[in-house]
Amino acid sequence: FSYNGFRQGICYWGVTEKMKNEDVELILPLKPEYVGVARLTASAIASRMGFDVENIEDIKVSISEVCNKLVTANKSPDINYSIVYKIFTDKLIIAFKCCDSSLKTHFTESDDNGIHGILIISALMDEVKLHDDGDYLLSMSKYIREIM
Repeated sequence: FSYNGFRQGICYWGVTEKMKNEDVELILPLKPEYVGVARLTASAIASRMGFDVENIEDIKVSISEVCNKLVTANKSPDINYSIVYKIFTDKLIIAFKCCDSSLKTHFTESDDNGIHGILIISALMDEVKLHDDGDYLLSMSKYIREIM
C-alpha cells in the first residue's frame, strides 16, 4: 500500500500496483452467524483500498442484504456460498456465487422481498447485476472517489 497523506483528517491508503486486479474469495456456510465475517472482510478490503467510512458502511449494508436473503432462503444446512471480492484500482466488485441455483429466484421481481433488497442495494452501490447463468447469483460494484 502507498500512503497518500491526510485528506480531511482521514488517513488515506490507496490501491498500489501490487494490490490491483486481485481476487479474495471467502467461502461460508449459509448460516446467519457468518454474515459478520463477510461484512468484516469487506470492511477490511474497502478500507485498505481507500474508501471513506460512509462508502464502507454502504458496502457492509449491501453485503448484509444479500447474505441475509441467502441465509433465510436456504433450505439445506449443508450448502456453502462464496463471496468474491475483486479489487481494481478504481472499484471493488463483490460477487456472490452458490451451487444452489434456486437461490437466484429470491432476487427477482417475482419475489417482493427480493426486489426490495435489490432496490436497497442499488441505492447504496454504483452497479448491481443479477446473473442468469452459471453459479454467480449477483454482483455489485462500488467505485472509489477521491476525497476532496
